Amino acid sequence: MNVNGSATVAAPREAVFAAICDPGALLEVIPGCQEIQRVSADEYRGRIALRLPAIVGTYNTLVRLAQADPPSYGELEGRVEGRVGTIAGRATFRLADDGGKTVLEYEGSGVVSGPLAHLDSRFIEGLARSLIDEGLARLGRRLQEVPVETAR
Repeated sequence: MNVNGSATVAAPREAVFAAICDPGALLEVIPGCQEIQRVSADEYRGRIALRLPAIVGTYNTLVRLAQADPPSYGELEGRVEGRVGTIAGRATFRLADDGGKTVLEYEGSGVVSGPLAHLDSRFIEGLARSLIDEGLARLGRRLQEVPVETAR
């Protein structure tokens, strides 16, 4: 599975990067996220409930910020496990200034196993893109309503 795309968020890239690393922000913006906690400086565990065709269920997640160059670049690696299968993968994102807004470009790949692996790869990629697009739209709305503290 491979996904890529971009989105423009109406917030400075420092705030966007900080939100990507903030469990409270992630809980609000990740579709179906029920729980998320930081288990180390760069690792998060959580639970996501999805009600999408062929992938209904609860999934345990582990995501690690493998590399970072705040506020312009990050590389994530993670694993999502549930009753209907597992997805393990890596993604990179780049943040660029655009006149007070931030252009976020992402690229990722994953390996699907279990019953999920029997689904058409275009279907799975489409669902992944849809979830990413929804999450990025939520991130933009959240940053307009509740700015994230960028000082760390």
